[in-house]
Amino acid sequence: MNASDPTRPPEDLASIAEISTLARASARHATEIQILSDGADAFPAMLALIEGARAQVLFENFIFSGDATGTRFAAALAAAARRGVDVRVLYDPIGSMMVSGGSIADELNRLGVTVRAFRPLSALNPLSWSRLLNRDHRKALSVDAEAAVVGGLCISDNWAPASEGGAGWRDTALLVRGPIAADVRAEFEAMWQRAVGIAVASSAAGAEAAAGHTAASDAVGADVDAQPAAWVVIDEPGIQQVWDLYAGLTARARRSIEITGAYLVLQKSAQVAFGAAARRGIRVRMLLPGRNNHPLAGAAARSGYEPLLEAGVEIHEWNGAMIHAKTAVFDGELALVGSSNLDPLSTHRNFELNLLVADRTTGAKMSAMFERDLATATRIELASWRQRPRWQRLAEATGALFGSHL
Repeated sequence: MNASDPTRPPEDLASIAEISTLARASARHATEIQILSDGADAFPAMLALIEGARAQVLFENFIFSGDATGTRFAAALAAAARRGVDVRVLYDPIGSMMVSGGSIADELNRLGVTVRAFRPLSALNPLSWSRLLNRDHRKALSVDAEAAVVGGLCISDNWAPASEGGAGWRDTALLVRGPIAADVRAEFEAMWQRAVGIAVASSAAGAEAAAGHTAASDAVGADVDAQPAAWVVIDEPGIQQVWDLYAGLTARARRSIEITGAYLVLQKSAQVAFGAAARRGIRVRMLLPGRNNHPLAGAAARSGYEPLLEAGVEIHEWNGAMIHAKTAVFDGELALVGSSNLDPLSTHRNFELNLLVADRTTGAKMSAMFERDLATATRIELASWRQRPRWQRLAEATGALFGSHL
């Protein structure tokens, strides 16, 4: 196939094997990939999958609120359960405390849905407070092991469109069909066991890679040209897998890196890696919140702007409602979408779930979406940034003091 052919898959078998090593997971084919932008796209797509489920719905989210959005999802899940579908919901009780409406778990139980809280805390058991760290920050839906949605959206009115009374937060998810969806299901099953203290030795999706198998020989095979390759990329406390993947993909980038992040509290090695990429001629662009729903995290992120700007990294701040997406596009060909922020909570402490896709069509669409988002953002210029007021510098210094805990 001619290298100039725009339909040419971006990765050959050797590259697939290399990426599988970086992802610590085996590649699978994705027979369909849809980009879901905001709750306006994602919520109807997710509800349609639930309503069409024949055998199983596995639903995992950091926040499942008892507001209008949560009630809508609860009704769909309950209807699926009533028609005999195996419906299981895994939520994080700490995450669900952070939004108005609280958790919808009691309502789900009342409706007959099987619900499990991930590592709940109890006021009657002080020892349970040791579970406060290492939360389930993942956001995933698996239906019939045939389709899956993975992204950054929680189930809350914050993500609902403003036209429906929501806050209209900006976020992104991927809907995938095909063999890759089975890996999302396997990851849910692993977390379902962890939630009640059952030890899970290794990530379900990453087990083959950890054992030394690669997608090139085991999953994608010789027909790599037929369909896009995709990986389920997880993170677990103490592993730092997602940052290692970012570092590896940044090092192999040839043209461009486009990152959208809600809480970009970078460790020093990340600043160095992105700065080094910019200095060698890679166009590195970052889209971050102008107004952060966690102001301390926003201040901590801004404390790291100057060395990035000095290296030639472009930083843009979103002017709309909170931008909560966690995405990256490398060379317009590799797209990463999921729950992982580039902050210490995600890279060191929480359980996370992401999809990495090697597909030029998806990469081009993700890049086009990034360009559209920049139209609602303001670029931060180094000269003006150095002239920012003293109070802002003080806020950044305060955020930086807590940066390792955010």
